[in-house]
Order: sequence, then structure tokens, then C-alpha cells
Amino acid sequence: MGITRCGRHKKSNSGAKRNKMQKKRKNMMGRQPSNTKIGETRVKALRVRGGNYKQRALRLNSGEFLLKSGNMKANVNIEQVIYHPSNNDLVRTNTLTKSSVVKIAAEPFVDEINKLSDERLSNLADKGFVYGIVTSRPGQVGCANGYVLQGEELVFYQSKLKKGNVV
Repeated sequence: MGITRCGRHKKSNSGAKRNKMQKKRKNMMGRQPSNTKIGETRVKALRVRGGNYKQRALRLNSGEFLLKSGNMKANVNIEQVIYHPSNNDLVRTNTLTKSSVVKIAAEPFVDEINKLSDERLSNLADKGFVYGIVTSRPGQVGCANGYVLQGEELVFYQSKLKKGNVV
């Protein structure tokens, strides 16, 4: 039995089992999730509908992150996933997805961060890391792009991390 995206295998609103009216079609096909982990970069090209190609990242160890207030972008190392809004298992297994909060190296951003008046961000940068959010979809595009957390958003996620007893 293959992975399918159609609703033919589900029950109706009343809970009755539906009759199988047609076979599975290739256009209803689904695939296994990529579950991108942190590690030495491994990206695989995947042919999809229409002859196009998606880049499936199986492992990534770096990404391009933006410091919004400093208007600066840099390629930095991703150290670990520290929070995910949808599932704690993604944190435990260090799985990179869109909206993952990650711990990244602060080296390229230190000068710009020291110019800012954000005290919490400066304290993190002094420790050698900052937090960032992944905004791209690594399993679809093959890279992890995102932005550095600062201001109220940083305060919000730090409070979430304190509740979860994560550094």
C-alpha cells in the first residue's frame, strides 16, 4: 500500500466506510517526509510532477540567516534545534523544518549586534550563539534560510525555553 494524498480511504461524515470507486492514480501519490537532520550537508534532487526537480535536504549543518535590524545576511553554522511550535519530537531528534527555532553561531553578527540597543541579544552573542527561526522548507528547497530572533520575539521564545528547561 503506497502513500496517497487522496481522501478515498477515509470514512464519510456519518462514519460509514466508503466504497472503493477507483484505483490509485499517480497524481495522488505522496512521499516519505525528508526529516532533515543536522549534519554534514547531503542534498538529493527529486523529480516531481511536471518534470520539475525539488532539492530534498537530508542533512544540513549551515544556513543563511538575516539580522533584520542590522540589514545583514550571513552563512552560519546551525548547532541544534531548541524549540518547535508543533512537535517536541522534532526538537529531540534535531529535525530541521520550517518554523524551527535553532541555535546558530553568532560570529558573523557580533559587530552589528553590539551596535544595537538590544541587551538580551547582546548577552546571547557574548556567549557565542544566537537564536534563529528557519523560514525556508529544507525538505523542499534543499537549504535552511531564516532570520535571527531579536526584540519581543526573542523574549517570547526565551520564556518558552525556560518553561521547557532548555538552555
